[in-house]
Amino acid sequence: MPLKNQKIVVVGGSSGMGLAAAQALAKTGAVVVIAGRSQEKLDKSKSTISGDVQTCSLDFTNESMVRDFFIETGKIDHLVVAAAGIPAWGAFLELDMAALRSAFDTKFWGQFYCTRYAVPHLRPDGSVTLFIGAACRTAIPGTAGLAAVNGAIMQMAYTLAKELAPLRVNAISPGMVDTPAYDWMNLEKKQAMFEQTGKSLPVKRIGRPDEVAEAVVFLVSNGFVTGTVLDIDGGASLS
Repeated sequence: MPLKNQKIVVVGGSSGMGLAAAQALAKTGAVVVIAGRSQEKLDKSKSTISGDVQTCSLDFTNESMVRDFFIETGKIDHLVVAAAGIPAWGAFLELDMAALRSAFDTKFWGQFYCTRYAVPHLRPDGSVTLFIGAACRTAIPGTAGLAAVNGAIMQMAYTLAKELAPLRVNAISPGMVDTPAYDWMNLEKKQAMFEQTGKSLPVKRIGRPDEVAEAVVFLVSNGFVTGTVLDIDGGASLS
């Protein structure tokens, strides 16, 4: 399905995998709207995208702001929600409950709000692409909180693929990808983690944002794919 001139909203499109997705979608000739919290980051990101791109400041955890955003944006063909929110790491018995509630309040509710308020403005046979995390696709000790949040989004995607049909609803489950999400670590520790994780994968390296972006373009453009979770993880889910 050609995407030229189709209007695609990418929430979380100012950095990382969301920005890579926006760049890839714009190359197809689509009209791309990138939304994120920081207008400064959005303006900087816009300069890296070749094509028809618009920006809008949006806190996807703010329900009324999300509703108003989609009303103002008007009719769209596709929605991609790549914004991640705040994760809740830690062993189950030591997990900080406030952190877990915050993780639901950001990532889960953010993706829920975006989907709910976008649907009335999406064309009937358009698409929604959500982002989850590898923690809910395998059993990794210390990630029960992550698995709970992402698992909730995954099950929502499966159900909505039927409930909202013929609108297509899919999800992408990235493994470890080199994005600014890890910039809180010092460079030496980050590189060591990337190297160690990469060695454990069948492909022997971690992922790149553009590889995830290719998967987004596939899910958005393939009109015969719905109710699918696409693992872009270098084979991590095999272990």
